Amino acid sequence: MGEGKPRRPWGGAKVRLAIGFGLLLFAPRTVSAVEFRPGQALPGADLFANGAARQLRIEIAPRGLASLRQNPREFVRATVKEEGATYEGVAVHLKGSVGSFREVDDKPALTLDFNRFDARQRFHGLRRIHLNNSVEDPSYCNELLGSELFRAAGIPAPRVAHAVVTLNGRRLGLYVLKEGFTEDFLSCYFRQVGGGLYEPGEGHDVNQRLKRNSVQAPKGDRAALQALAEAALEPELASRWAHLEHSLDVDQFVTFMAMEVMLGHRDGYCLARNNYRVYHDLDTGKFAFFPHGMDQLFGNPDASWQPHMAGLVAKAVMETAEGQRRYRARFACLFTNVFQVENLTERVNQVIVRLHPALTDGELAAIREEAGHVKDRIVRRQLSLRRQLSEPERILLVFTKGIGRLGGWVKVDEPGSGQMEQGQAPDHTSALHIAARSESTASWRTKALLGPGRYRFEGQAKVAGVKPLPFGKHQGAALRVAGNVRGSGDLVGDSDWRALSAEFEVTEGTREVELVCELRASTGEVWFKAESLKLVAVHGELAESTEQQATTKTNTAGMNH
Repeated sequence: MGEGKPRRPWGGAKVRLAIGFGLLLFAPRTVSAVEFRPGQALPGADLFANGAARQLRIEIAPRGLASLRQNPREFVRATVKEEGATYEGVAVHLKGSVGSFREVDDKPALTLDFNRFDARQRFHGLRRIHLNNSVEDPSYCNELLGSELFRAAGIPAPRVAHAVVTLNGRRLGLYVLKEGFTEDFLSCYFRQVGGGLYEPGEGHDVNQRLKRNSVQAPKGDRAALQALAEAALEPELASRWAHLEHSLDVDQFVTFMAMEVMLGHRDGYCLARNNYRVYHDLDTGKFAFFPHGMDQLFGNPDASWQPHMAGLVAKAVMETAEGQRRYRARFACLFTNVFQVENLTERVNQVIVRLHPALTDGELAAIREEAGHVKDRIVRRQLSLRRQLSEPERILLVFTKGIGRLGGWVKVDEPGSGQMEQGQAPDHTSALHIAARSESTASWRTKALLGPGRYRFEGQAKVAGVKPLPFGKHQGAALRVAGNVRGSGDLVGDSDWRALSAEFEVTEGTREVELVCELRASTGEVWFKAESLKLVAVHGELAESTEQQATTKTNTAGMNH
């Protein structure tokens, strides 16, 4: 893969050295892979070097097993053996969430802390590793692919390997081996490793009570995290961006957002406020986000590249014009340079080849089948994103003094024995016209991207000779919001200009709404006055907020239909 002029993947005065098979494989042309700090031996480098599955034998005394059955999250002592090396007094507890947690007598996911009971002990230079049972990823590939792709995009992510695990002589089978978020991990990317490192705990977001990781940071100092939360909650959008830049490495975070969405990390920070870490870099004074729990990537290949963001910081960034602009540009760049299907599918093939010697015939066959599904979803994801990125750009509808003007109308279900045109009404008013000479449910439609709030779709229509259909509850001409029940009355017969309206609500995030000017009739004509068709923000502050987010582009509200 060719490389262009290198660029710092995100802010800070760090000088890094690109290494690692996955980084070289996915290194993009115009977005530099994460580069590790030079002048040091990387902890755990040999563990992740060749991709072969490690053989780990774990021994836990009966008393420890009994404790894990009663209190699975509490550490017990264990002995770990691997390729002639024995590690005594290793702290072990069970891990996993609702979907992946398994009891100790099943196939448990495990955290192994090598220095909890012996401060000097390391496993290939690492304090802690995780053994994921991968019950939600039977291909055993997603975590590895995600980790390598994030690093190729410039985001620090834990390195991943594989291991075959035996517990007290019972073969548990293949596991995903992952490095822990410790000082060892941070030392690969940051000059100082004493900043606050947080993860979802009692709260899920930065404005809640996040759990402090075990990294040796000053205890109780959450002022920086509070400043980040306050910046994300700043109601004035212009001020918000300046405050975010002060507390957040926004360039790094935009890349983080784009990669979570691109890879379909539906259980990550941006889409679920789950499975992430956030670190306060003492050199820059800013926060950086890291991915975690990537065992369910590529689940929905057709997922939108501009979804509703659940994470507070993600929402805060995307509600600003500058955040939207950077996200769109970064997503397109990363899609071109990092999300390369040939490399990804070949990487899956390489993983299977290297796991082959450690697997039984049955395990190998099952993993090959699941890996095939992963490759298929990757191909489908690329095709879907390519199609989505080729569509006209979506921007929030601009409201001026509470009014959003509409355009970009397209025909839907044009009547076979009638006509539809954008022309003039009998009084020479510019109008959307539908003429039906037989049964018809024709409509003019457009779409608008809206933020949270209550809206009213308004317009004027006049009809001539409109006769109802012999079926259906609603008849004649009306305004409607797709997916909602008709909000305006049925206009039939003959009439002069009549005011029509339909109210609706967007409850959270941003949502694309389809607006419909329709005629349900056996015969007749309708004209919808073009200049009267508009959206009204029922709450005045909504219009003000939306207007601040507008770009300098002229909004037509017409999307790709």
